[in-house]
Amino acid sequence: MSRVISFGEILWDNLPSGKVPGGAPLNFAYRLNSFRNSISIVSTVGDDSLGKELIEFLKESNLHTEHIQVSKINKTGEVNVSIDKNGIADYNILNHVAWDNILLNSKNKTLTKNSSIFVFGSLICRNITSRKTLKELLKIAPFKLFDINLRSPYYNMNLIEELMITSDLIKFNYEEIEEIYTIYNKKKGTLENMIETISEKTKTNNICVTMGEKGACYFTNNLFYYQDGFKINVIDTVGAGDSFLATLVEGILNKTKPQKMLKKACGVAALVASKKGATPIISMAEIDDLIGKK
Repeated sequence: MSRVISFGEILWDNLPSGKVPGGAPLNFAYRLNSFRNSISIVSTVGDDSLGKELIEFLKESNLHTEHIQVSKINKTGEVNVSIDKNGIADYNILNHVAWDNILLNSKNKTLTKNSSIFVFGSLICRNITSRKTLKELLKIAPFKLFDINLRSPYYNMNLIEELMITSDLIKFNYEEIEEIYTIYNKKKGTLENMIETISEKTKTNNICVTMGEKGACYFTNNLFYYQDGFKINVIDTVGAGDSFLATLVEGILNKTKPQKMLKKACGVAALVASKKGATPIISMAEIDDLIGKK
């Protein structure tokens, strides 16, 4: 069975309705695991009650925890999340926390070398320790998937470009690709122009862009695939993009045709946005019912 690695921040999202497990790598891993794929999270939690709760949640969700380190120095990460009237989330990310300090070791090096897909984001690079570990693991990862996750002020364009160049697949949302495209051209471009330019400049052959309710676009093998969004009642958008990516990865692992996996990914993202929090339970029947309507 193919082993996927989800590298980066795991934490607690403090929503208006209470705290829920979160962090893009955790949200992604939770959804991919729900599709019965083999997934390992590489991260760090604090040696505190929040860390113990997070580990317990992962175990209850049948997620592997052997590559999650426990820090005696730094506390478990937290993010204060506010939700506007349209369900759009805004994040206040606490600093100097455990996931900023993921250490390189023989276990995560061996795991990475033997993986099928190594998934990482940009937020994990805000601290030098986790950033250095990431860069070392990227040297040995067979297939690298960069889930761009711009959270001001925790990124710079030089590093973003460096990570794009090392990647085999890049996933953006529309606002992110617009901002990152300015590295190469200050003028606005069409979606296709932005994708083709970034693909050419970074030598990345696979690019995916999510556009919220407008759906998504996937560029692979020099072809564009498009999928409209699904009409749903949005509760909050937390984790919708992570579940989209997990569904896309499931399709890649199963060698699903691009159009079919893009449709399913948009459907799963819509269902997550229609429920509270980043890791709601979603049944295959719900997915089949929604995507069967289009």
